[in-house]
Amino acid sequence: MNMNSIYVDNLKLTPYWWEAAPRAEVQCEELPARADTVIVGSGYSGLTAAVTLAEAGQNVVVIDAGALGVGASTRNGGAIGATLRYSFATLVGKVGLENAVRFYKAAVRSREFVFDLIESRGIDCGLERCGRFYGAHKPEDYESLARDMDLRTKHLGATAHMVSRAEQRAYVGTNEYFGGRLMPEDGHLHPGLYHDGLVDQARRAGVTLVSNCRVKCIGGTLGQFDIDTQQGMIRAKRAIVATNAYTGAEFGWFRRRLVPIQSQIIATEPLPPDVVGSVIPRGHQIGDTCKLHNYYRTSPDGTRILFGGRSGASQVNDFRRSGRSLHRRMRTLFPQLEPYKITHSWGGFIAFTFDHFPHMTERNGIHYIGGCCGSGVAMQSYLGHETAKKLLGGSWEQAFDRPYATQMFYTGNPWFMPAIIGFLEARDRLRI
Repeated sequence: MNMNSIYVDNLKLTPYWWEAAPRAEVQCEELPARADTVIVGSGYSGLTAAVTLAEAGQNVVVIDAGALGVGASTRNGGAIGATLRYSFATLVGKVGLENAVRFYKAAVRSREFVFDLIESRGIDCGLERCGRFYGAHKPEDYESLARDMDLRTKHLGATAHMVSRAEQRAYVGTNEYFGGRLMPEDGHLHPGLYHDGLVDQARRAGVTLVSNCRVKCIGGTLGQFDIDTQQGMIRAKRAIVATNAYTGAEFGWFRRRLVPIQSQIIATEPLPPDVVGSVIPRGHQIGDTCKLHNYYRTSPDGTRILFGGRSGASQVNDFRRSGRSLHRRMRTLFPQLEPYKITHSWGGFIAFTFDHFPHMTERNGIHYIGGCCGSGVAMQSYLGHETAKKLLGGSWEQAFDRPYATQMFYTGNPWFMPAIIGFLEARDRLRI
């Protein structure tokens, strides 16, 4: 097959989500001279922190180097789940039952925070508690999912259930999986419209939003930070850095603790209803246990399949090439999609941490949020809110308020990722 023929003539290398929620390129507001709190980064965590602080009476300024939300907040797949990088069963083995329960209960709180936030504030972003099906890439993965589910049910009260290989086509239209697990409490949303809703909430609360203004450095100390930006200086009592995978060299300490990895997505052209139904019969969010995790869903209007994953590091920002890789994976799972073309191919950077946990922490009076390892819709939103509660002096989420780890000689450039991704890709291909 000529892989160039998979694309429509007017292929867009920008997110499908930007059709309904385009990113504004204009500078939003002028930089004031002073603020109670300055937040660097206008993604989910920066905005939820801003709203919480502003509604408590603080004068808050959010500054972003680019357009508001132009990073992963409007590029992701929109999945909402109580998910950590380690399974609950694995985490029990690593940190013990008590700590594993503590971490996973916090993950559940992050998921429910997003549902409650959207519903209570009437944010129109296609929110659905549609459930998420995880396909087992290998027979032993099915057994691992089942063991993990048993522990979650016993210790967390989870309502997941296993789906055998004979039953799986009622959930996902492929024979490539060896059964799977349905998490009925998970869901998804339109990430661009969710971000727009948070921007609207911030403006209503009186937050000043300054875009296309890079922060050069933060000097001073707690109570009197001097923040140097492209528009000049602003003095603030408190500072939050919520730049996640888009952290630049100006925040070298933070950058050395995050591993940026690009995740890519393609969107099909509109499909006949019976074809959509043959792929995702019940409208679930879908994921799998591949080492290079695949994730996919229907578009909010139910007419397209949006298929995401992580292609090789050599394909970073080459969205025609990554789109071809994703299309190969998609048609392997779903041969019925081969005749249909791709209209959008894009990517965005997520941040992993060296211990594979999300983090919120404070250093020299500056608060840092980031490293949610692929679960950012729920966790970034939640940790922004919880960091704001910490600044306000109330109780806050303790589970992920922990120091970041790093590695000697690591500067923020993940030079090792091509080898790692190549190795994981080979394991997926061989099912080992």
